[in-house]
Amino acid sequence: MNESESNQRFDRIESKIDRLTDLVAKMARVEEKLVGVDGRLKRHEFRLDENEKKIEEVESEVRTNSQFMSVGRAIVGSIWAAMVGAAVYIFTGGSDV
Repeated sequence: MNESESNQRFDRIESKIDRLTDLVAKMARVEEKLVGVDGRLKRHEFRLDENEKKIEEVESEVRTNSQFMSVGRAIVGSIWAAMVGAAVYIFTGGSDV
C-alpha cells in the first residue's frame, strides 16, 4: 500500500469520524430537548393536580351554598305566602267569609 492509498483511507476514516461526531452532537441535543420536555410535563402535571384540588374545593363551596339557597328560598316563599294570605284576609274583611 502506498502513501496515496493510506491518505485516502485516513481521509475516509476522518470523514466517518466527523459524521459520528455530528451524530453524537445531534443525539445530545435531542436528549437535552427530551429532558426539557420531561421537566415541562412534570410541571404541567403538578399544576393540573393543584387546579383539580381547587376545583374540588369550589365544588364543595357551591354544594354548601346551593343547600343554603334552597333553605332560603323555602323560607322566603313561606313568608311571601303568609304575607299574601294576610293581605287577602285583611282586604276581604277578616272572618266574614
